[in-house]
Amino acid sequence: MEDVDQRRSSTAPRYAGALMLAAVAGHLLSQTATGALATWQSWVLYGIGTALLVLSASAIDRLNQLAKRIRLRWVVFTAVLVVAAGLIAVAAPPLVAYGRVLLLGCPQPTEVRVLTSQDAAPAIGEVARKFEQHTAEENHGCRTARLYVFSAPGNRGAIALRSSWSAPDLREIGPHPDVWLPDSTTETNEVVRRTGGIGSAVTVRPGASIAFSPVVLAVPTPIARDVVPDSSEKWGDLLTKVGNTGIAIGRPNPLTAIDGRLATQALYETLEPAVVERRVEEADRLEPATATITTEQVLLRHNKTSCAQKPCLTALYPSDTYRADYPLNLVEWDAPDVSNLAAREPASRFQAWLGTQEGMTALNAAGLRPAKQAAGAEFREELGVRAGLALDRDEAAPGEAAQAEFGKKYEQAKRDGRVWLTLDASGSMAEQTATGETRFAVAVDGVRKALTQMGARDTYGLSVFNDTVVRPLIPLGRRDKEAATAALSTVRPAGGTPLHQAILDSLDRVGTNDANHISAVIALTDGEDTTSPQTRQDVVNAVRQKGIRVFVIAVGEASCAAHALTELTDASGGDCHDSTTDTLGDDLAALFRELWGGAR
Repeated sequence: MEDVDQRRSSTAPRYAGALMLAAVAGHLLSQTATGALATWQSWVLYGIGTALLVLSASAIDRLNQLAKRIRLRWVVFTAVLVVAAGLIAVAAPPLVAYGRVLLLGCPQPTEVRVLTSQDAAPAIGEVARKFEQHTAEENHGCRTARLYVFSAPGNRGAIALRSSWSAPDLREIGPHPDVWLPDSTTETNEVVRRTGGIGSAVTVRPGASIAFSPVVLAVPTPIARDVVPDSSEKWGDLLTKVGNTGIAIGRPNPLTAIDGRLATQALYETLEPAVVERRVEEADRLEPATATITTEQVLLRHNKTSCAQKPCLTALYPSDTYRADYPLNLVEWDAPDVSNLAAREPASRFQAWLGTQEGMTALNAAGLRPAKQAAGAEFREELGVRAGLALDRDEAAPGEAAQAEFGKKYEQAKRDGRVWLTLDASGSMAEQTATGETRFAVAVDGVRKALTQMGARDTYGLSVFNDTVVRPLIPLGRRDKEAATAALSTVRPAGGTPLHQAILDSLDRVGTNDANHISAVIALTDGEDTTSPQTRQDVVNAVRQKGIRVFVIAVGEASCAAHALTELTDASGGDCHDSTTDTLGDDLAALFRELWGGAR
């Protein structure tokens, strides 16, 4: 019996060696068939591995001989094999990987395509490079992923995802993304809603926000020193203060740019929408002598890279501002010709890494504010920003209901204004006021002040009326606000007051409302009608028929109530305002703001 055991124990290593060699032979055939052994370095590496396996068979034989001399030798033999197998399992992969790098060089990293916005692309590009370095540090200096960061203008990326990335999108934007990192979660929600149906070629896995950047008003630094208050103010107050300095205020298109949209929605909460639209101009980039709505990270990068004397611009932080919150969404393509299975695992690792301390530090260094980490050394006053931040809002953007309502408000507010002004030039307008000026001179000053409320696309016309004549001075279409002063300087008040005739004439000249224009008539008078052939009822019938709002400013002895002027304005949805020579300019300016669709 002992001889049988010895023969069995002596043949066991041989069987093990034969099995190992058979495994090597089978693996060699498979590697050769797939072309994996295509270079001489790969054959050398494979030969080394084969030699190690053969030597391991000999080692098993020696171990078996040693085990014969030990009591319970099979227990010891099995234990040693288990420990050796464990060591090989742990040590072999990194050793093989390291050996492969030494002999064959780094393997090609998996490409991950990251779509983001044009504003965020520089920052995300910096963060992507640091992630690639992180993967190399964990893999013997070889990157396991290559992140290709590209951008789409405005909201083109979201539109392309909603349409499953058509052929024109491939040409004009770039390849199918594996990661989508828009500026705001509101963009993600819209795309997820529209691509969630059956038959969609794309699946967007919405992710959490990786960082945020508040929407700010970037102003030239000298102006910021005068405008910045001791305590935070709302968007409307800051816009008014900066606008009063005389510099232009630029804003990205709110229909395509999230910073322009978020700022505009906040502004609409404190100012009338149409007033906002007449105080801002469309602007896509920062300019040194202009105030511009943007995100903090864009301003920070601009001051770091685009100006010699820092800071070129300083950020004003409205207390009611919203913020870009940069959600990272994983994108899955399942169609055979665009499947991105290989990229999904490194894309998920990139997402997870951004939540680590190393990832958040990289975001901070790029000018973004991770939610779980305080602002770092990049956020300092000499770069136009501040590290400490206290905002009134917890939410990054308005809710879905407000988002849906915004489009209607914006389209209404953007309608160009057409205003016909008609001024009383009757004899009573030549009477002097307490300041020594005539009523007509005060009215001219008021008109000039009121015209400053017009936007770049608004137009106006001007006429005067006295005796039985309505005399046009400026045809509809002039945007030159100073032309009114020059034209009115030639008028000498005299005669009666054909107010009814003047309003009817103005209605014919201004044109009716349409989808692109909002029309109104403003009549300024210091008395009731005395010389018109038309009656008050004729005017009421006309304004009801044309649907054009009529506003009357009553000064001097005129009174909205006493002279029944409200009958003329109420029929059109307009208004009558009693004014004085002291407040006429301010009242006319407020009336212009009311014209564009808001409350006075």
